[in-house]
Amino acid sequence: MAAIGLVMAGMGLVMLARGDDPPGTPRWLTAPFLRHGAVARPAGARHGAAEQEPGVWIRGGVLLAVWGLAWSVLAIAVIIPHFNPMHHYPYWYDGGVVGPGAHASVSGLAHQVIQSGHEKLWTTFLILLPVAFLALRSPLVLIALPSLALRFISTNSYFWGTSWHYDATVMPIVFLAAVDGMARFRASSQRRALLARGDDPPEPPAGLRPGSSVTGPGPVAARRRGNALLPAPGEAVARYGAAVMVVIAVWLAFRFPLDTLWSSQTYDISSRVSAENAAIARVPNGVTVETTLSMLAPLAAKDDTYWIGITPNPAPDYVVFDETNSGYSPPPANVLTFIEQRHPGWAYLRVFTDDGVDVYRRVGRTGG
Repeated sequence: MAAIGLVMAGMGLVMLARGDDPPGTPRWLTAPFLRHGAVARPAGARHGAAEQEPGVWIRGGVLLAVWGLAWSVLAIAVIIPHFNPMHHYPYWYDGGVVGPGAHASVSGLAHQVIQSGHEKLWTTFLILLPVAFLALRSPLVLIALPSLALRFISTNSYFWGTSWHYDATVMPIVFLAAVDGMARFRASSQRRALLARGDDPPEPPAGLRPGSSVTGPGPVAARRRGNALLPAPGEAVARYGAAVMVVIAVWLAFRFPLDTLWSSQTYDISSRVSAENAAIARVPNGVTVETTLSMLAPLAAKDDTYWIGITPNPAPDYVVFDETNSGYSPPPANVLTFIEQRHPGWAYLRVFTDDGVDVYRRVGRTGG
């Protein structure tokens, strides 16, 4: 719900950026979901009047942005803590100067944004690279701005880079913005060509709002059109932009972690993987279990699973611990002592070990 609220806030930014678009603008902005409430055309109003009034879009954009941010705050401050066993939203404490109990300041917020600026710029570059930066031509890209801003404001460095999955919610927005951007390049190119030749603009068919883009030149332009050897720049972007994206995608497929897909070693079942599989098999279905990161997903498919990197967690029935890849630096010298210190008052017994992968079962209260 918090993420949906951020998307709504981003859509509000899109509406604020919409303004009075020139003729030829793609028609996605007249979709019903963007003409709700404050931006709906009043009954009896002249066709197209409300859609072309900048003030209406500004008011609607402000309303949608505030509405989306309000739902995000409600989800973070009320709904998620209500259902969380610890009754709080743990990631909110990564907010720094905007976190709970902090003293908010503009200078402190600016410092958080520019901290590790090179890494954040690199992340932004890699988000836009797969679409050849064409998403920047569309206001739709603004929908991704609130989510990206929260990541860069956070004091948690895992949010800043591309090593984890946090770009997954941003990329669909960027892809849609790139498609809209190519359509805008084509519309702009057609407008410039018609104005340069002094031709009449395209005539919209019946039922299409005035100023909407249409395919092909107007009647006069159709009579005067010559055979151009090369397409206009905007037309070339719209025509070949997708091909450029495919080339970039192929290049990226052999870079970053994706390059391991082409290595046969990726598909080898190592002794470590066999040990993890055996450890997972020792944990019954339907119990509570705490584990290190590499086994979190498969255990979550059958048990109530907690990541051992979060504190505090409820004392689980089982703990599955990878001593080599625990995420702790340095790793615990005595895993059993470490687990019992995490869960005071409970005793655990190791029931499985293989290649540094251990399974501990809760056996009762300490001293009982």
